[in-house]
Amino acid sequence: MYTVIIVLGIIGFIAAIPITGILTHHQRKMAELLNRPGARNSDPDTIARLAHEVSELRQLVAQQAIALDDLSSMHRRLLERSIDDAAVRQRLGN
Repeated sequence: MYTVIIVLGIIGFIAAIPITGILTHHQRKMAELLNRPGARNSDPDTIARLAHEVSELRQLVAQQAIALDDLSSMHRRLLERSIDDAAVRQRLGN
C-alpha cells in the first residue's frame, strides 16, 4: 500500500518538473514583454488621439443608425403605398 503511494508520488513529482519549467518560462517571457520600453504606451498625446478617434467613430455609428432608420421607414412607406395601389387596381379592375 505504501509502495503504491510512494510510486504515485514519484511519478507526480517527475510530471511536475516540466510543468513548472513551462510556467516559469512563460512568466519570464511575460515579464520581459511588460518591462520592455514602449510596452506601456501611456503617452497623453496617443490617449487623446485615440479618444478623438473613438468619438468620431461614435458619431459615424450614430449617423449610420439614423440613415438606416430613414431607409427603413421609407421602405415601409413605399411598401404600404404599393399594397394600397394594388388594392385600388384590384378594385378598379373588378
